[in-house]
Amino acid sequence: MKKVFWIFACLVLSIPAFAGTMQVEKLNRGLVAVRQGQGYYLSWRLLSNEPYATGFNVYRDATKLNSTPITTSTTYTDANAAQNSSYTVRAVVDGVEKEASEKAMIINNTQGSNAGYIQINLQRPATGAQGGTYSPGDGSAGDLDGDGIYEVVLKWDPSNAKDNSQSGVTDNVFIDAYTLTGTRLWRIDLGQNIRAGAHYTQFLVYDLDGDGKAEVIMKTAPGTKDGTGAYISKGPAANANHTTAYRNTDGYVLSGPEYITLFEGATGKELATIDYWPARGTVNSWGDNYGNRVDRFNAVVAYLDGERPSAVFQRGYYTRMTFLALDWRNGQLTERWRFDSGASGNSAYAGQGNHQLSVADVDNSGKHSIITGAAVIGPDGKGKHTTGWGHGDALHVAHMIKGHTTPQIYMPHEDKSAGHGILLRQASDGTKICNIPKPDTDVGRAVAAEIDPTKGWTFWASGMNLYDVKCNNLGGLPYSTNHIVWWSGNFNRELLDGNHVDKWTVSGGRQNLLSAGDYGQINGTKSNPVLQADLFGDFREEVIFSNGTNALRIYTSIMSTTKRLVTLMHDPVYRVAVAWQNSSYNQPPHPGYYIASDMDIPPPALKVAIVGGEVVSSSSVARSSSSSSVVSSSSVVSSSSVARSSSSSSVVVSSSSLEQSSSSSSISSSSSSNSSSSSEEATPVLSIPSAEKNVKSLRVYFDGSRVLIKKTLSNGKVRVFDLKGDER
Repeated sequence: MKKVFWIFACLVLSIPAFAGTMQVEKLNRGLVAVRQGQGYYLSWRLLSNEPYATGFNVYRDATKLNSTPITTSTTYTDANAAQNSSYTVRAVVDGVEKEASEKAMIINNTQGSNAGYIQINLQRPATGAQGGTYSPGDGSAGDLDGDGIYEVVLKWDPSNAKDNSQSGVTDNVFIDAYTLTGTRLWRIDLGQNIRAGAHYTQFLVYDLDGDGKAEVIMKTAPGTKDGTGAYISKGPAANANHTTAYRNTDGYVLSGPEYITLFEGATGKELATIDYWPARGTVNSWGDNYGNRVDRFNAVVAYLDGERPSAVFQRGYYTRMTFLALDWRNGQLTERWRFDSGASGNSAYAGQGNHQLSVADVDNSGKHSIITGAAVIGPDGKGKHTTGWGHGDALHVAHMIKGHTTPQIYMPHEDKSAGHGILLRQASDGTKICNIPKPDTDVGRAVAAEIDPTKGWTFWASGMNLYDVKCNNLGGLPYSTNHIVWWSGNFNRELLDGNHVDKWTVSGGRQNLLSAGDYGQINGTKSNPVLQADLFGDFREEVIFSNGTNALRIYTSIMSTTKRLVTLMHDPVYRVAVAWQNSSYNQPPHPGYYIASDMDIPPPALKVAIVGGEVVSSSSVARSSSSSSVVSSSSVVSSSSVARSSSSSSVVVSSSSLEQSSSSSSISSSSSSNSSSSSEEATPVLSIPSAEKNVKSLRVYFDGSRVLIKKTLSNGKVRVFDLKGDER
């Protein structure tokens, strides 16, 4: 058996994609069929463990609809079909048709000619004890139950919610989880000691431990009830007085315990609670004596080790700025690092935060850094650089300049006396690219995106002009300075403001693509959607609007396209942006690579590891440099498949269990190009040496940090070893 272990060690450790890849969710095909005229418009995901040129066949029941595999987009129009027809798609790799997808989610509701929508009816909380009535607020998405389909997590805000600068008692904040079919999974009541308002509750929804199911983590306090209806009781919350209200007569909560609690995504049950760091301490040490600056919070998910996600919580940004990074591993919530601008050597970072955060690999290290606005905190919890220009109200971090291997940072500035205006700079070291001053002005809003394909990436701000990345004034100004969204089917984005999506160009002006009628935005003048994210279908984003009381609608584009990209949710930078989108002043998500009308096709490989990912034949991978590096949670690869893919930038290995008879003693590979066999049969295989007569099967898998080999013995017992041959 030792010999077998060493063979595995040589094979697995020779794969460069195996380590240093970022763990992402196992998603299903995300197939939707939206009613269009007398037929249906179909849209589905290209997954990150599939070659970019993967073809697809579309089936209505058992009838194939397309004559040749679809390779230009991941969409299809079935012009004539009965209502509620049944659809599936099948990937075609090396000429071999794979297994059928799940059946399409049928969407018969349409809005205008460019959108369909799903309606989720909500269970609105009763009027609060202080008289507040409830409206749907910020949303997030995660696969809470591990079925490859996203659920929606929603915050309920009372009508008496307050900005930190405003006094007044508020009613409780609630967090709900809903399936796309409208089933409420649970409700968390944050209790009387979490004040309602945009800056108090930032909730993160993400699979933090790689078990295939997302968790939910946020700030809590005595009085918080989890999704089962029980008061939180773990760690420091075990001795909490849950009936005490710690708020003062002005409604601020400036005393009493503060916690961070992680909840199980499927049930909302409390899994772990720790003390919040840093504690408030002396309130006026944060810059005022009434509780404004001390309770300014943000939160993000970031891959700080380059492989697995961490949760990062921020307190303070006007003066003192702090961060706490946490890992959820093996049932334990542990601290990774702390950052404090008040600590020795960090004084330059005080006051350099925004009303939001962003996350990106700023220096090609393979690890995420945190962009606070005017500063960047590295994956090790140390400051990398800062402009010293202070606070701002908007932030965009993206690959805006073709050919640059690192992203750029764009933001407006609030300091009137300095008149900094807007600044575009390099994320790697803070080098200034373009600065447009605006004397005596607080520049409140700003956006960066390619919205006009003839102009490339541009940036603009309220009360200022439109500029390209070389600082050229392009004249004109888009009618809105808010969100941007992929909607039309091109690689440039459209404007998203309030409850409408519009195409805009310098020469052609505004063209409406979607107006959502009675469903609209949240957050008052911020006019944000509940959420924008690539929730299903092709790479384009869905937008969630609310009716203000008891329902959500998820809108999806049905505009024709000839473009395709791997689902944006398998790009870790975009995926964590969906998680941090609800922080304070919501900002739109950007991807971790250059997407624009002049982008290179195929796009660069995504270095990701799908938790439980599916097999792709090695011959296909060798020919497709755009495939991602995928190492699944149970995977192995043969030496021959490594050799065949050595010219490629990626190696894809199977998640299928490796189970073979003990009567053989060879190591071999099986290509799917010559057979219509299942994905498991196409997997490179290991046969157990004949000496292992008591071994029924082997399963080789990746648990998120190491390769393990599970032996199932003939008597049914199971033994697990690492690659050194040591039993676990």
